[in-house]
Amino acid sequence: MNTTSKWIVGIIVVLLVVWGGYSYFKKPVSNEPIKIGFIGALSGDAAAFGETEKNIISLAVGDINQNGGINGRLIEMIYEDGKCTGKEATNAVQKLVGIDEIKIILGGTCSAETLAAAPIAEENKVILFSGFSSNPGITNAGDYIFRNSPSDSDVAKLDAEVITKKYKKVAMLSENTDYSLGVRDVMKKVFAEQNVSVVSDEVYNSSVSDFRTVLSKIKASDAEVLYINPGTSTKIGGVMVKQAKELGIQIPIHGNFSLGIPDALAAGGQFMNGVVISDTSDQTSKLKDLLSRYKDTFSSEPAHDFLVGAAWDRVNIIRDALMKVGYNPDRIKSYLYGIKNYDG
Repeated sequence: MNTTSKWIVGIIVVLLVVWGGYSYFKKPVSNEPIKIGFIGALSGDAAAFGETEKNIISLAVGDINQNGGINGRLIEMIYEDGKCTGKEATNAVQKLVGIDEIKIILGGTCSAETLAAAPIAEENKVILFSGFSSNPGITNAGDYIFRNSPSDSDVAKLDAEVITKKYKKVAMLSENTDYSLGVRDVMKKVFAEQNVSVVSDEVYNSSVSDFRTVLSKIKASDAEVLYINPGTSTKIGGVMVKQAKELGIQIPIHGNFSLGIPDALAAGGQFMNGVVISDTSDQTSKLKDLLSRYKDTFSSEPAHDFLVGAAWDRVNIIRDALMKVGYNPDRIKSYLYGIKNYDG
């Protein structure tokens, strides 16, 4: 064999070795679905919120999968009912992390769910991403804990500032939940700073539906305004307003966003006239289109317009992260920290 032939044979051998090594060591491309968990209120008084989230997530994930998924891999959702309680959310996150081996969880719907699930997600380096939980404590719940919902630190502060411009004596009626107590704490701090007195500060348990006794105490106080602050039931705010006015409470009534939900407006009926409600109001053309699609698809009204937009954006933010950095919680975490001026 001449020198040229030896060189050719040598090159072929090297190429075969390199190719064989590459084939042996390279990771096979997975076509398994990407599993993502969900924790939300799918039953109980707050179920309307959880069902709205589940519906819009299924719509967004359906779009992604119809367009080829994430680099050829479809998304598979695993839904768990957190029932808007810390206990059920803890059970749900333990199941998703320990049994299903999920690395990304969308939720919770309620602040109680998110705060309970956060330590377990953080310990296991699992992304927990809420679209509706607003308790201020979530801000510092962990490096793997995210939300695209405004904090009560901002919303409740605005509510309080509106009240302090006109009144000096306030009565508050708050539910014993992480959300409502978070709103209450922020508002009381603002009231104290503005020398506004909280002359009646009542807290009720979620199982209560008759507020006449506590409302009678508020009526007997010298409050100039009543702030109603529910946290779970979609109709209870309207029930409170109705009972308050039937008792003869004539002072102005303000309330958090839940008083503006269709269920609450229906429960309060004509008694809701004049009630001041804080809520998001502006609708972009994109959100209007999405709301129209939601109603056409599910033949129902969503529990809250903001929740529809936030839940939709959250899925697509995760989609973008998966496309760019893969199914890796540490890389997804870094990606999420780097997001600026997201056009949702």
